[in-house]
Amino acid sequence: MSGERLFFVHVMKTGGATFRRRIEANLGEEHVFPNAAIDTDLLAANLSVDYLAGLPEERVAVLQAYTGHFPFAATQILPGSFVTMTVLRDPVERTISYLKHCRKYQEQHHGMALEAIYEDSWFFPTMMDNHQAKVFAITPEDHAPTVAEVIEIDDARLALAKANLESVDFVGLHEHYDDFVGEVTAHFGWTGAAPMSWHVSEPEPVADAFRSRIAEDMAADVELFAFAQELYHRRPRARATG
Repeated sequence: MSGERLFFVHVMKTGGATFRRRIEANLGEEHVFPNAAIDTDLLAANLSVDYLAGLPEERVAVLQAYTGHFPFAATQILPGSFVTMTVLRDPVERTISYLKHCRKYQEQHHGMALEAIYEDSWFFPTMMDNHQAKVFAITPEDHAPTVAEVIEIDDARLALAKANLESVDFVGLHEHYDDFVGEVTAHFGWTGAAPMSWHVSEPEPVADAFRSRIAEDMAADVELFAFAQELYHRRPRARATG
């Protein structure tokens, strides 16, 4: 639908990189933020709330989509309105996927066991510990510079995360990724072939004991994901054709 701007709350390791490429293919890279041709500091462009909020007016005027790794609160900081969307993933599977990502792309983690990376004193609290809940529990008043800000998810934060998630227009689940894409595609009238999958990790056996440990540590994420599943199944799928 013309005139609408979209904000994709891109939770890491949920299939978002592939979805971003679909957005770029349909809208044109010049209308999507971040853009590697313009944003020379891609790390800041993908993570920094201040960078996002400080975009010049002439750049904002041509943007139709925002896709970086920002907290939901960014939609409340930026002027104007958005069609919002996100994809959540089983917290254990998301964490394992993120650990594989670290092993592949973080030099200090090359060759390490997943369990050892999980215990990293910086990466665990910033990018793993109930990360999905944190993305939706950060508030504008927190002045969090990035989603890596360390914030404890207590009952109040978890309730806020659920409320914010419920306000998102399109909530997808990783296990129903194609349905999510179909809904968004129908809403905006996108066409074109699906892009190749991006940043997909290879499967490998993971001990049940380690999976149980992650689930216990990610109790808030487990509860938020269960809420996301309930929300997904009670929302009418007919919206995909409307």
